[in-house]
Amino acid sequence: MLSFGNKIFVIIILVSLSIFFYNKNQKSNFQYDEKTLQLLDNREYKFIAHAGGGIDGYTYTNSLEAINLSISKGFKLIEIDLMETKDKYFVGVNNWQKFKRDNLFKENEINDKPLSLKEFKKVKIFTKYTPLTSNEINKIFGENKDLILVTDKTNNFKKINRDFSFNKKRIIVEIFSKRDYFKAIKQDIVNPMLSANSKDYNFIIKNNIKLISAHAQEIIDNKEIYQELINQGVKVFAFTSNDKKFIEENLDSYFSGIYVDFLDMKNIN
Repeated sequence: MLSFGNKIFVIIILVSLSIFFYNKNQKSNFQYDEKTLQLLDNREYKFIAHAGGGIDGYTYTNSLEAINLSISKGFKLIEIDLMETKDKYFVGVNNWQKFKRDNLFKENEINDKPLSLKEFKKVKIFTKYTPLTSNEINKIFGENKDLILVTDKTNNFKKINRDFSFNKKRIIVEIFSKRDYFKAIKQDIVNPMLSANSKDYNFIIKNNIKLISAHAQEIIDNKEIYQELINQGVKVFAFTSNDKKFIEENLDSYFSGIYVDFLDMKNIN
């Protein structure tokens, strides 16, 4: 009869084996949406409007006005930071504490606790911009069918598929761990984008990952690895730079696309 310690050991082995075979199956069965990958080869789909895009010198507003400005500049990839309100609605917020501080909440109210949807909708970001709820996001992407939503922050993958009414092939979901990458696939995310670094090269190739993001400096420090990933058909998005010269010198060589705040992509050679 097995001792308690041996039982624990056997359980650990069984769990490890189940994770191994689960990950193996994910590799063989999952495929990205090919049309989306092809779009990312086009020039207008190489620039991501970071947190909706910059506006009037402000970043991270995730606001209606910022997105409309980005659309007018020709951006097709719009990133929105998604957080959940106290009553479980998606809204455009990068960080609750920063959101409250930026929008002049009282000192004793500045914390990481989410607002309710009703409280959130009352806020004017930096006293003048309109905050985003899932309803506004659905309206924007429903009316602009050439746009692709890039999400950040949330790993509530079921809610992403449930709350957004436009074609799920037009959503790229940023993933922040290897475990969540497989979770996203299991929960029917069509285009997961793994946040990665050069040490993840073998994992990316082994699992046929076609979309990754990485810090711009990390890419420049490991140019050969990222160049090889691009050669292997991986779309690499760098975050974040507004340096026109840097982008012109490195785009398509060491990264496939880039997150920007203020640059007008029409002026980049």
